[in-house]
Amino acid sequence: MMTRQWMQLLVAVALLGAGCVVTTPEDNPYDTCTPGDICAGGLTCADSTLPAGSSFTGAFCTSGCNSAADCVQVPQNQTATCVNGQCYLQCPSGGIDCPYGQACFTFDSNVGPISLCSP
Repeated sequence: MMTRQWMQLLVAVALLGAGCVVTTPEDNPYDTCTPGDICAGGLTCADSTLPAGSSFTGAFCTSGCNSAADCVQVPQNQTATCVNGQCYLQCPSGGIDCPYGQACFTFDSNVGPISLCSP
């Protein structure tokens, strides 16, 4: 049988817990993130798979892939593509900067030069 003090404690804890709703903001798809962050669109916060010598390293919201068809196509005005088993946004044309403060990284691939937005 519970004592009156235990009952009061349980009621107090329940009342305190009921008013506390913790929400974790989601990072945007292909946005830079910190490992453990929640990414929108079902993506995962993962380290970039671009060559370390490129100086473009860090984590961002992405997914694994085998082809560009596997990549979430957001934001709508940019194309996502698959490189090194990870989805990246291609650099916008017309001199528009990459989103989320990322930088445009251009390198040679087996299909010719490719420009990607990278953390």
